Amino acid sequence: MIPIDLTDKKILMTGALGGIAEYVINVLKKAGAKMILTDLKPEEEVVPVLKSRGWSDLPYFPMDVTDSHIVQKTVDHVFDKWPDLQIALGHAGGTHINNFLDASANEFDDLVKFNFTGQGYFARAVGRQWRDRNTPGHLIFTSSYVSRIPMAGISTYTASKAALEMLTKNLALEFAEYKIRVNAISPGNVKVGKSKEIYDSDPVYRAWVDRVSPLGERNSPEAIANAFLYLCSPLADELDGHTLLVDNGVGLPKLG
Repeated sequence: MIPIDLTDKKILMTGALGGIAEYVINVLKKAGAKMILTDLKPEEEVVPVLKSRGWSDLPYFPMDVTDSHIVQKTVDHVFDKWPDLQIALGHAGGTHINNFLDASANEFDDLVKFNFTGQGYFARAVGRQWRDRNTPGHLIFTSSYVSRIPMAGISTYTASKAALEMLTKNLALEFAEYKIRVNAISPGNVKVGKSKEIYDSDPVYRAWVDRVSPLGERNSPEAIANAFLYLCSPLADELDGHTLLVDNGVGLPKLG
């Protein structure tokens, strides 16, 4: 196993209280990275969670990724405290099962803002900081295997993640002059967090997930965390505009 040392890295993460995020943070923290966490919940509600996960030493900032002003203000504050921050993880996102025709306008708008628009707000905020400070940076989004394969019941989510992967490529091209790289990780159905919750509670979704995996396996959260560890390390220094598929092959195109 190649040892990875991230002791010189400061990493800002959105959606830091989610199920996958717990594994990602633990792996990056173990490698020596300084983690700065954000999520929607107010700080007073988060203190017990941070303590239970052994993260009492990690700074936390409440941030609604769907509010561009809050995102810019929070990111600016973080960079004022840690001006040499090198990596930003746009990890916030999520969905639920709903019929597209029956979803309200607010449900549609909220999912798009949470999974796509909010990532644009975050990218713009951190990108401005790196550009204005003349500092190289690395932005990493979290996508999903459903960005490449359609599934009834999560149409807004799948389209949002597909858009996010194209945004990854476009921003990599646009940010290149500032030495800012942009990549993404695309997990399959992970055995933790919202993916597990939907898999356990919805038999139609569960049957679909079990059918589309060529290897007959869902993703472990450890595999996703290791993908983040790789992308945050010098081993991935020449990756740019790339979506790393960590999905047990479920994103492979299939007929029938």
